[in-house]
Amino acid sequence: MQPSDSATTFEAALTAAGTTVQQLDAAAALALMEDFYRTVRAENCILEEEEDTLHCQWGVNTQGAEKTFQLEISRHFIEPGDEDEDGMSQLSLTLTYAPAPALLALEPGTFECNQPAELAEFEKSLRASQPFQTLAKLKPQKAALVWWLT
Repeated sequence: MQPSDSATTFEAALTAAGTTVQQLDAAAALALMEDFYRTVRAENCILEEEEDTLHCQWGVNTQGAEKTFQLEISRHFIEPGDEDEDGMSQLSLTLTYAPAPALLALEPGTFECNQPAELAEFEKSLRASQPFQTLAKLKPQKAALVWWLT
């Protein structure tokens, strides 16, 4: 898969799993993004650490008219470029939640996985974290999937 095709490829995986982006909760989003990272490798990314990575971050979003809480699971790609610049892009799956007191009390944080061999530890640590356990009990207000150049 080319990084620019990652959104379409991931949406096809969602369809095959019988779901859509809008139907995902935190647990399903994490499981599907991990499976996508494990089974679908990016072409043209240099096969070194940190050039096709999986990230998960959460925190309060104060941009816009109202405060929200967001969980973002993203895949970061670095493709070789010219001498001065590599082609960096990102596939982001963002779940947005109402600003409940339990969420606003959570500290922002992040986990990252630099290669598929690290997925088991990434998943174990993330699922054991207080923020993820809190989010796993809630239904997001909305979900969005976007691919963009960084």
